Amino acid sequence: MKLNVDLSALHLAIAPLGQIITHFSITSQSNELKSIGSHLIKGLILGKDIQLNEIDASVGVLNYKGYQVMLYIPDQGSNILNIIKNGKQKIAKKIHIAECKTIIEMREGGRFNDRYDVISRTDGLFPVFGVDINTKEEHKGESDLSVCQNCLTQLHYLKFPELSWDKKLRFVNAFSYIQFFENFSSYFKSLPKATARFHSGDYTPDWTSISSKIRNELNYTCEQCGVELKEDSKLLHVHHINGNKTNNTRENLRALCVDCHKKQPHHDHLYVSNEDVLRINTLRREQHKFDVFDYNTLQECADTALDGLLQKCQSSKLASGELGIMIKEKNQVIPIDLCWPRRKVAVLINMDNAHILESNGWSVFSAFNALRDFESFQNKVR
Repeated sequence: MKLNVDLSALHLAIAPLGQIITHFSITSQSNELKSIGSHLIKGLILGKDIQLNEIDASVGVLNYKGYQVMLYIPDQGSNILNIIKNGKQKIAKKIHIAECKTIIEMREGGRFNDRYDVISRTDGLFPVFGVDINTKEEHKGESDLSVCQNCLTQLHYLKFPELSWDKKLRFVNAFSYIQFFENFSSYFKSLPKATARFHSGDYTPDWTSISSKIRNELNYTCEQCGVELKEDSKLLHVHHINGNKTNNTRENLRALCVDCHKKQPHHDHLYVSNEDVLRINTLRREQHKFDVFDYNTLQECADTALDGLLQKCQSSKLASGELGIMIKEKNQVIPIDLCWPRRKVAVLINMDNAHILESNGWSVFSAFNALRDFESFQNKVR
């Protein structure tokens, strides 16, 4: 069947903008992945819906079929009513976000004594239930449960192990699950929706043409880091400075590469793949955007999944590493997330090519392994 569509009105509307070439691609996501994601928002039962050996923790954070997940005990016992009101109480069960000693003990024992749920949502509310101690009635609800402090320590997340006891308590009470998920998004296929009722804000109908015009005017150059992305135009966004997507005045708009964009305040929802960050850092290096490599530069430009390791390296006074380096091996080019080239030490987020680097004399660590065995890692770097 042939469809005839009249686009004359569209052409008339964009004519004042001049000749604008917009690059776009159409992608799809399988029904299986959508189904897994929707179930994880509500929670799946460990040992029934998901087996413990299906959860990969090799990078520190917990991974189920490409989704970042958390583990927790929904049965809050006889204090259920108090915990629904305030999940930050000491008696409430905690949320496990990493391979801490509790999860390690479960793996080593091959079993778990309580019902654990596997969940992936970022609004900080978790389904709970319990039987009230006075009425003996079962109650269900959602509670703002606290994150496990052992998990934060294991990941060296935002310098948590270095905080005083009082500051640790304040940190846990103010902990943002969406910021945490965004920091480690490079390991995963996508960011989870906050809840099943999540909705994103709407752009104006003419947003595509406005965005294209600005990027063209700036020759596809990021206004923050200066990287030019004409050959990789999908990696350049236009950012609303005040967060209002309907305010398209020029002074409220800024062209940013996806890496700089996701690091803006209140942009925890923005997913950027590890491959895209590697590509941007390779271009930054080729275009001489890295004048010097100090820890300020590294924290501005490195993948956010490396934040904990970079903070540990800085506090230990290690020499700063470098970004944007690629190693050529036969017909293959291997980009490195972070390295100390003179010492031939590399940190990779995706470890698939680690064996190739190792066969060429490199010492290769994941960010998590570097943190877990930091003494060995720093001996290689020093």
